[in-house]
Amino acid sequence: MSSELWYSILWFTFFIILGFWCDIPVKGKKYHISVTILSLSCILAFYTFWNKSDYFRKHDLQNIYWTVNANELLNGFLLSFAFSAQDFSMDKPGDYSEEKLMQLIEEVQEAFQPQSSMTTSLPHIICIMNEAWSDLRVLGNLETSEDFMPLYDSLSEKAVTGYTYVDILGGLTANTEFEMLTGDSLAFLSPTAVPYQLQVNHEMYSVARVLREQGYSTMAMHPSVNFAWNRDKVYDYFGFEEFVDISQFETELQYVGGYISDECNFNEIIRQYENREKDKPLFLFDVTIQNHGGYGGNTAILLNAEKIGNVPAKDIGDVYDLDTYLNLIKLTDEAFEMLLAYFEKEEEPMIICMFGDHQPRLGDNFYDAMFRESNLSEEDRQALKYITPYVIWNNFEADFPVYGDMSANYLGAAVLECAGTELPPYYQFLLELQKKYPVISRGKMNEMKGNEMIKQYQMLQYNHLMERNYLKELFSVLQ
Repeated sequence: MSSELWYSILWFTFFIILGFWCDIPVKGKKYHISVTILSLSCILAFYTFWNKSDYFRKHDLQNIYWTVNANELLNGFLLSFAFSAQDFSMDKPGDYSEEKLMQLIEEVQEAFQPQSSMTTSLPHIICIMNEAWSDLRVLGNLETSEDFMPLYDSLSEKAVTGYTYVDILGGLTANTEFEMLTGDSLAFLSPTAVPYQLQVNHEMYSVARVLREQGYSTMAMHPSVNFAWNRDKVYDYFGFEEFVDISQFETELQYVGGYISDECNFNEIIRQYENREKDKPLFLFDVTIQNHGGYGGNTAILLNAEKIGNVPAKDIGDVYDLDTYLNLIKLTDEAFEMLLAYFEKEEEPMIICMFGDHQPRLGDNFYDAMFRESNLSEEDRQALKYITPYVIWNNFEADFPVYGDMSANYLGAAVLECAGTELPPYYQFLLELQKKYPVISRGKMNEMKGNEMIKQYQMLQYNHLMERNYLKELFSVLQ
């Protein structure tokens, strides 16, 4: 065992013995001092053990992020609570005050120039966070037997496209979802934080609530269980009126590699649209699951990687997972083409946004081959693994802003701007911030440290995420 663990055990044993031995009641000031010293010592011992020891890694103790109930069943309440406690806090900005926030509201509203509406009526909005949807060509040269994203490649002239910078790789799906829906950034939180499990425990503003205030019906959808990532509670906090999970799908279920296919998922989107409240515009937020790892499943291998980096695929060993993944992405591309073809014929204005939550986590052989002859630094190579595509498409004539590449926390504000809806001060601020700092992530925080606009962003997020009595004037359009 490590020295830190021994120290913690010794301290714990000492105080247990002391507790049994000292059976003399102590009153007054001495009592309070004794209790304070004892408490602080216990906290110090636990902190040392928790943060410095490798005990948990060696004994394969795992924090199950995606569901609180499963975490407690496996680890017990105390260990589950301890895992969560280290991720709960967000540092309060040093000069944080309500007065500064109110002043910031006025400054933002004076400076912001709203995008004029492109339609006579508010468009229906469908946002799709597609599981592990990514363009691995951003990593370098990747040649395949046929194109695996032909539709996406063709949309650059017909829609707003670009790359989304995310803070996760191969998992923790809910974190990108959190950034897109709230506008808040993971950059200000612990590297292992999952806001859906901890910070989102009260009513909050999100894209859904902002649109609901403007007369939209709001629906969330996911072709799996409703309790994953605490979504059954989070979506209610965010202002969604309805959450359709797999148990409520009426479309005939179709599976690919063990998960509901994107084609099936998108057909259910169409069904929900056709059965919507006809007197309201619809906002539907969907989280897919088809491309979920691992990739050694039952997906037919029709498309093959031929060259990875500058290396023939056959020379790097088993590329089955990569081939399976690329075939899944091709199926997504085909399903998305079907979805757009349906809505292109609709007379009512539509906006459809699709983005990826993270790249897949593939084997070391793949990354070694992609970067083998690269001159990029290790830091830059790692950064490329945190990029996914996004597209904002519409079925009406419009001259949308050009956003370029941006981090996921801006995407919700961009969709609202393209839709021509009213924007609360927080989203106005985000759009101005995006022009100066298009990518905000944990990896870039050091170079942004001390910047006034970043400090303002941190203050706004702290008020939104950590204060139950947050200033609604910041986040609501109902002034």
